[in-house]
Amino acid sequence: MMEIIRATPDVIALILGREDVLAINNALNEICNGVHLDEWDFQTRMGVDREQARKVLHAIGAAIDVMKDQGRAEGKEW
Repeated sequence: MMEIIRATPDVIALILGREDVLAINNALNEICNGVHLDEWDFQTRMGVDREQARKVLHAIGAAIDVMKDQGRAEGKEW
């Protein structure tokens, strides 16, 4: 499930389902922590520096934790 809520030149607001969030989280985790790229190569390939990518990874990880907690509160397995 993915729905575009709003798109402007500076911001995109999305609703993402669990599979979408996990795909983004796993891809960012792999590129930030798994694959070795020099910083200049990282910036070239990703369009942002490693620190910015890690900030996004951290924010998505926090959102996943919220999803898990809410699911557990509703008696659902993650």
